Amino acid sequence: MFRSLRPLSAALLLLLTACGGRGDHLPMPDLPVAPAVQPSVPIDAATLAHPEFHVLLTAGDASRRVYNNAVLQMRDSLNDVGLGIDRVRTMSADQKTVGADVYEREIVTRSQRNAGDRVAALPGAIEPPTLALLSNRILDLAATAPGQACLAYLVSTPVGGGLKLADDKDLTPEILDRALIGGCGTSPTVVVVSACDAGAFATGQMARPNRMILTASAAGAAGFGCGPNVGLTTFDECFLGAVNGAVTWDIVFDRTRACVIRREKLVNQPTVAPQSFIGPAVAGLATPWADAARRGPAVQVNYLQGIGRFTADALPYFPTLQAKNGPIAVDYLHGPSPKALALTYAGTVVWVGAQRNETPDDVARLAVQRCEYESGGACLLYARNLNLTAASASGLPAMQPPLLARAGRLTAQTTPFIRDAQRGEIAAYLAQPGPKALALSPGSEIIGTGATPAAALARCQAQGAGDCVAYADGDRIVLAAQP
Repeated sequence: MFRSLRPLSAALLLLLTACGGRGDHLPMPDLPVAPAVQPSVPIDAATLAHPEFHVLLTAGDASRRVYNNAVLQMRDSLNDVGLGIDRVRTMSADQKTVGADVYEREIVTRSQRNAGDRVAALPGAIEPPTLALLSNRILDLAATAPGQACLAYLVSTPVGGGLKLADDKDLTPEILDRALIGGCGTSPTVVVVSACDAGAFATGQMARPNRMILTASAAGAAGFGCGPNVGLTTFDECFLGAVNGAVTWDIVFDRTRACVIRREKLVNQPTVAPQSFIGPAVAGLATPWADAARRGPAVQVNYLQGIGRFTADALPYFPTLQAKNGPIAVDYLHGPSPKALALTYAGTVVWVGAQRNETPDDVARLAVQRCEYESGGACLLYARNLNLTAASASGLPAMQPPLLARAGRLTAQTTPFIRDAQRGEIAAYLAQPGPKALALSPGSEIIGTGATPAAALARCQAQGAGDCVAYADGDRIVLAAQP
């Protein structure tokens, strides 16, 4: 048996030597010349509604674990909606995720006619993001046939006008533009660049008619909105929380930007001004999560119980945020059951206990909705009673798909901030003739109705709630329009 293994090991050694092991010695591929102006090529309605995405996820820098976390969480989310390892390439500079044993098992060579030697990996491999290998991987997306689309999610540290990669070379907007032309052509292409000082990726030649681009910040901007928290950067937490339940990418972009700005305001930090570009050929492009979103909004929490138990120091924060939220953790620890606690990595913590005959499902849903309302974006349900949530495949608890309906048509099933036992009151409101308006208290499950939003707010406040908001005008949800 040992004799049969030794030739294989020798072959792998020669292979890794030829490829540079980490891809360091792989030559840069020949990238297409980028046209100064790319004409807008019409994209058919079927492709816009049901694009077949080919995906590249890249954590370019290992200096912060949050980059790797974001890429792995995105891979989990895509896998949940059926984009398997054959359609999703993953790259990470984090050696804890990608070790030499992975390279030896999974990096092989193949000869491509008229293209020279290239490096390929078995589906599911996580590879080191050197500039040459990353450029090859973008070319390998090969999403130029009708119905196909590209998605590139790039997370790293800004350097030299571009993004830092594992070989200390920079991925610049110019190189990314040329690689995308080669790998995606004029097919619908979504690019998300998570880094400070990233605004240049959404301008110039990158801004082509077939592309949708979202960057975590404007050019020259750095701060809380694109900076790291415990598990993710603020931008990545907002972005990853925005994808579930979003039918189109413009919805994802709007949700992400609003979430970042809200969380910056919570800590009195100036905005880093996330930038976006939506090409005229791809306005309304569907997301990979669109089919699930079309089945209707989420109405129940997703919770997978872990093996840990909640304690006074169980919140997943740095010491400063741990101290700030410590009293909330103590209150939750001693609060009545059933109870649930939701949070964001940026520091918002909300818990709900049974004080008005709430059911276990009530408290879990209310905790998530109140957290979403305060933080401006998706939250994770961190605890139910004294049980902690389990980690997903990425190693972090999964974020809850948004439960808080901020716009659209009012229904009794999706109305937030109330117990299930109160949904009959909403059904009765919907059956009433107009004019009518509905106000809700996010913190105390109080409902107010009236002929106008002002009258509904007054009715809500008269019942003792100090946090009432106008939620619906007639049957139309207006929460998104609130200041």
